[in-house]
Amino acid sequence: MIDGQGGAFKGPHKVRPYLLRIIGCRDVSVRDVTLKDSAMWVQHYLACEGVRLDGITVTSKCNANNDGIDIDGCQRVRIANCDIQSGDDAIALKSTLERPCRHVVVTNCILSSDCNAFKLGTESDGGFENILLSNCALYDTRLAGIALEVVDGGALDGVSISHVTMQNVRGPIFIRLGNRGRGFKAEMAGLGIGSLRNVSLSDIQAIGADPIGCSITGLPGHPIEKVTLSHIRIRFAGGRTADDAQRAVPERPGAYPEYSMFGALPAFGFYCRHVRGLAFEHVEVNTAAPEGRPSLTCEDVDTLHLFAWGAEFGVPSAPVIRLEEVREAWIHGCVAPEKAGAYLQVGGRTSARIRLFANELGAAAKAVELNRDVPPEAVIVSGPGGQ
Repeated sequence: MIDGQGGAFKGPHKVRPYLLRIIGCRDVSVRDVTLKDSAMWVQHYLACEGVRLDGITVTSKCNANNDGIDIDGCQRVRIANCDIQSGDDAIALKSTLERPCRHVVVTNCILSSDCNAFKLGTESDGGFENILLSNCALYDTRLAGIALEVVDGGALDGVSISHVTMQNVRGPIFIRLGNRGRGFKAEMAGLGIGSLRNVSLSDIQAIGADPIGCSITGLPGHPIEKVTLSHIRIRFAGGRTADDAQRAVPERPGAYPEYSMFGALPAFGFYCRHVRGLAFEHVEVNTAAPEGRPSLTCEDVDTLHLFAWGAEFGVPSAPVIRLEEVREAWIHGCVAPEKAGAYLQVGGRTSARIRLFANELGAAAKAVELNRDVPPEAVIVSGPGGQ
């Protein structure tokens, strides 16, 4: 055990020591140790190649900035069999220099945090490539369970997350492309808006999420691209009203990214905006309390694939799904919940080529409700529970 006695150190984060910091090294192995009470980040691996972390226990909540593990601009990294309880992010991947963080595997870990459990970002200058998280249990986390963030430039490309359970994680999934634009050196100008693409999340179960909802949000003219979510089940607290479904969500391009940055979202399940190539397959969302918002809201989305979407939320008048300025969508294999209002509500003058087929929507008051600005030919419904 290494006890950092972090409570004895005062001052801002730049003057407090890391418990373990390894910079510019090859073939690093840290195994079967307990790291306790750091004054700053518990362990920071910067610009290293060939890192193996196995069987590490972290218990550190005695000071601020107590990240459990920080992998920063490293390549060929394996993290396995770790048990982390941290005051800040449990595992955070960063790229605070010009080289990407890539070829990283995280598996068989138990994570709990007063911030995020597993996060890519906030620092993203060098980008992220070829990242895998699997077979992990997340619990008692104040912010997001899974947070994928690109706000300082750089490219996130190729992230796969699977077989994850979450309990009492307030925001299970948060994906954000923003433009904070902070360089990794004080004198540097920002790199501009980065990119976020090719993300897959599958086989995830979460209970105990709060009422805010999950979000996948890019920026106008800079969409997140090619995101697939499959075989996911999430239970939210619910309890919001139809008024929340109508609120305009600010863009906030330069804001620090947090799952709660937009407030209560206009959907209790997933709110998606500025996305190109978005797929939900066998995704179920439900609430503990009656909920007046749709289960899914998409705004400015191109190429949406929705298969076997499941939702239960208890307010008969609310639409199940709301699409606004959505182009090219396929909705099939879905079943309307009992006493639903309109299954699909569509708005926006550019909404077009939205197809519903092979669904069972008879339990809904109507299959589709079009706002006045949507041409009737924008939506085609066929099969059971049609027009």
